[in-house]
Amino acid sequence: MPPRIPPPDDSAWFADRAAALRWAGLAIGDGSSVQYEALATAVRLGADPDALLEAAVRSGQDLAEHTRGRWRPWFYPALVCFGAALGTAFVSLWLTPFLEEVHAEFRVAPSAGLEGLEWLRALAPLLVVAALVALLLAWWAATVRMSRETPADPLRAALGCETLVTLAEAGVPAEQCRDVAARFGLGSGSAGEPFLAWAVGDDTGAIPRVDALRLAAKAAQGAAGRRDNEGRRAWATVAALLVAGVATLAYALVLFLPVVEFFMSIATASASR
Repeated sequence: MPPRIPPPDDSAWFADRAAALRWAGLAIGDGSSVQYEALATAVRLGADPDALLEAAVRSGQDLAEHTRGRWRPWFYPALVCFGAALGTAFVSLWLTPFLEEVHAEFRVAPSAGLEGLEWLRALAPLLVVAALVALLLAWWAATVRMSRETPADPLRAALGCETLVTLAEAGVPAEQCRDVAARFGLGSGSAGEPFLAWAVGDDTGAIPRVDALRLAAKAAQGAAGRRDNEGRRAWATVAALLVAGVATLAYALVLFLPVVEFFMSIATASASR
């Protein structure tokens, strides 16, 4: 790979390239101004803007994937809730008058199911709104790209360590990198984990600073993977299935309970004659 020929102004090139990547739909880190300013500061200090942008885009994609993994189990339950809410609204509008006429014709007292349908009929506009909200949630769960990281997020720490690696490779002294590290929540007193605190500290022992930071970046990425492990996703799937099951059961009760109660009332009346 031929060496990169830097443009006259790396800062301006970095800003233009970052803007182009954002316009193309790629996130730069978590998309926050704090991370962008940290990356821009690193470029001004002499870091390779190509390497920084590559690391930042990769971090943004990892964050989007983690976020989609957390929300994806809720896509189908949201669709089920959409169908249940919309179906309940239309059933209450169509079935309630019909059942009222049938009860009156057979001189059967209104059942609890019919009274529930009458109550739902009054709430039909709200049910339609709830259905639209569920549909929007389903669309969001399927298309969500990212969420803002918390200060202690391991993906943020990983991008911070990779940024410090580019600064170290550029020969920037550690004392000049402290402001960049602080913007990523890294530092000997605030890194959160002892290993990260050691890697961004002033003395890493016999391990070169670049190697220590690379190890810290890999450790942070591993922590992000453990945070969104299969166990958590399994529990999210179970919870989502429970929500979908409750919505299906509620719709079935709305649809069949008044009819079943009506026939039971007819059968009871016939048996008592």
